[in-house]
Amino acid sequence: MPNEPERERGTPPESEREEQVSSVEERYRKIFEHNNDAVMIVDLEGEEFVDVNPKACQLLGYSRSELLAMHPEEIHPDDIDRIRDEFISQVTEEGTGFTDELTCLTKTGSVIPTEISGAALDLSDDETKPSQMVAMLRDISDRVEHRRELQEKIERLDQFASIVSHDLKNPLSVITGHATLARETGNREHFEAIEDAAERMDEMLSDLLMLTREGNLVGDRTTIELETLARKVWLECNLEPATLDIESSTSIRADRDRLHELFANLFENASTHGGQSVTVRVGAFDTEQNEGFYIEDDGDGIPVDEQENVFDWGHTTTRDGTGFGLAIVAEIVDAHGWSIGVCDSESGGVRFEICLT
Repeated sequence: MPNEPERERGTPPESEREEQVSSVEERYRKIFEHNNDAVMIVDLEGEEFVDVNPKACQLLGYSRSELLAMHPEEIHPDDIDRIRDEFISQVTEEGTGFTDELTCLTKTGSVIPTEISGAALDLSDDETKPSQMVAMLRDISDRVEHRRELQEKIERLDQFASIVSHDLKNPLSVITGHATLARETGNREHFEAIEDAAERMDEMLSDLLMLTREGNLVGDRTTIELETLARKVWLECNLEPATLDIESSTSIRADRDRLHELFANLFENASTHGGQSVTVRVGAFDTEQNEGFYIEDDGDGIPVDEQENVFDWGHTTTRDGTGFGLAIVAEIVDAHGWSIGVCDSESGGVRFEICLT
């Protein structure tokens, strides 16, 4: 018998090597088919899908045959140019790539935020760039939603901080004013006003701290008489020589502290924009369409083209204004499930109508 060619020491026979290769391929095939992420083999030159796993079909809503007849730009219509310039070029030049800013359009037309990682497949001896890559898509909808919720909480906290800084100005000004009068006159009632304002500040801070923790702007509701609360807030605001005229009253189910802030902000807005001698009128209305209450004044009013923007955060028409007062009012109204509108009053000033239904 002719001598068989000698194998190098430690080298398995051909049949054994074939079995090892087949075993490795089978393992990779199982990883491909049972992966929790969508896995797609992409031909880089033709931008075509060579193979896709079941998870890719599930994620995008297409059958395997449908996906293999499509191109990546049909899945990523909004991002394809950026993906070519940033992701695919990174895979081509560096062998791997990643981005977490990719949206996928499903068969039903819904958009799914995803992250994608990719790797170039083996190069042949005569190639300088890969002809194919493996791309792994992961649905990050939960992460994006969590990020959105965090952003909303941050914005909410910023608004609460604005509310605190804005609404503490009124009791602080009361304290400052009565402290000056107390020094001049020694009248006991000024000290009582200071104590009341300090207690009011303490209540506001406690309430707002609780609200920031709970994420709700409105707490427990009680029945409140419109006239009683309006007169109390007016006295605390100390807006003389401005005058308050209660034209009618009604009972309201509301969070007392938040409604207190609403009246304080609207009264101060009237004084700021209507002048020191402004007259503010408060009353109730009940029509076939709505019922609620109003606060109006006889000041200069708000131009029609600005009325839609007065409740925006930061919107102000005065040099030293914060733009928070009316925005806070709108937040309080919305948190109660009410609505608020603004228009001209009969005396030429501004009228705010809060609809309870």
